Amino acid sequence: MILLPNHIFIHVPKTAGSSFEQMMFERHGYPMSGDQHNIAADIPTSDLHKEVFGFLRDPLVAEVSNWRYHRFSWGTSKMTFDEWCSWRYGDKPEEYGYELGLSKDQVEYGYRFNVRPSAGYFCDALGSCVADRIYRYEDIGNALVELSEILELDCSVDGFQAMEYGWSRGREAYEEHITPRAEALVSEAKAIDFELHWAEGDIPIEYDCPVVRRYAYSR
Repeated sequence: MILLPNHIFIHVPKTAGSSFEQMMFERHGYPMSGDQHNIAADIPTSDLHKEVFGFLRDPLVAEVSNWRYHRFSWGTSKMTFDEWCSWRYGDKPEEYGYELGLSKDQVEYGYRFNVRPSAGYFCDALGSCVADRIYRYEDIGNALVELSEILELDCSVDGFQAMEYGWSRGREAYEEHITPRAEALVSEAKAIDFELHWAEGDIPIEYDCPVVRRYAYSR
């Protein structure tokens, strides 16, 4: 997260958060606070009065992006998206990761990281959403213009971080990897994200989603 004078940015994985963090530090001098993927429940007591914002992405496309990123960074081409989802959300045990060609550290990390709904990133310790604004990642260009006005800072992320896996590629680049089984598994695991993302109008901010300690790294 980033603690600004009157606002707090929550970094939901695979929503250009790294680009936003890099931009805020290099252009404006605001560093990341705590763990990169801290959630609203981790906001310091002294900052609870500030407005909270972040991005929510189509959960199925976000999962494809997560798979592609780790498959590339881990240097394994054996792991299909269907296998990735079966391992993380289906009936495959953690040890199945070794069959996908992963190392011990990769298995321990990949089996846990970001398997919980993104909705929980915006919730306090009681599981209640405390966000004031949740923007759709798919409309990030307009969202950053609005944030620039609200924060009175230039929030453009052009030139920050590689956006190869991001919004500029469009949804079509991901759909070829999605199987019916993978879609069903992600839809069940992150049902609230689908509900929020596809709601008409602005993304709802009045909802509950159970959270746990180290939310991003817990099953």
